[in-house]
Amino acid sequence: MVRPALAAGRAVEILNFFAAHPGQAYTLSELHTALGINLASALAVLQALEDGGYLVRHPRRKTYELGPAPIALGDAALRGNRAVDLARAELRSLAGEFDTELVASVAIGDEVVILAVEGRPQLASADVRVGQRLRMVPPLGQVFHAWSPPAEVDAWLDRLDERVRGTARIHLPATLGAVRERGYSITLDSPTRTRIGDTLERMAEHPREAPLLRDRLAELVAALGEEEYELIAVDPDTTYDISTLVAPVFDAAGRVAVALTLNGLKAVTGRRVGDYGERLGAVARLVTRRSGGRAPE
Repeated sequence: MVRPALAAGRAVEILNFFAAHPGQAYTLSELHTALGINLASALAVLQALEDGGYLVRHPRRKTYELGPAPIALGDAALRGNRAVDLARAELRSLAGEFDTELVASVAIGDEVVILAVEGRPQLASADVRVGQRLRMVPPLGQVFHAWSPPAEVDAWLDRLDERVRGTARIHLPATLGAVRERGYSITLDSPTRTRIGDTLERMAEHPREAPLLRDRLAELVAALGEEEYELIAVDPDTTYDISTLVAPVFDAAGRVAVALTLNGLKAVTGRRVGDYGERLGAVARLVTRRSGGRAPE
């Protein structure tokens, strides 16, 4: 594999940081602190991005913020990713219908990237924002891997610390099978789940702290493995606090292109959980069909 140019990688890192912090402006020093990029190198990249219209610099405050050029880039990207464009429109309607938060995300490498957010969650949860990137460490990202070939599932599991990998290999096959069978994922709310979300959020917000936070994440994932994370058997008369319902949108090759997530349902019966899940799944199938995708065989 060709190694990317260092300056190009830094430009991508800076743009991703701004995408995850819409409406915010940062000085050169603040970007250096957040991203750990050498001051001289950061300044050279910022100047190139400013010259291209991707960033603008305030003349007095000396801060940088997103410029107009990414708007055209984003519009072109949406035109080429019809599933994402269709999903955004459907999420607005679902957020009002369900009175909670709806999220569209995609998998890029070993990360989940948030592309759209509508509504507000009923449960306290990590702050979810467009542009945010979260490392897809098992059991997070089940919908993206439930239909994947075994080699890809193994690669996903290999992202776990070896101390907890064995436990995950025991529990995840049944979990992924349940997701495939019903067509969507149901995860239960728990303090551990909330702490994992908080830790992943901090890793995304403070990239320089990521090495220190990975040990903490491994401990939390190990604890989660001892809990009931994916709700496999739903009792229609039991009341649940639901962390997420997640349904897949498939592309033309039958691979998961977009995940539609309903975020946070407080004190709902299993019967209602099923209703919400089926409704979300129906919308995901609609987006799949309209965008030219197909469910895997």
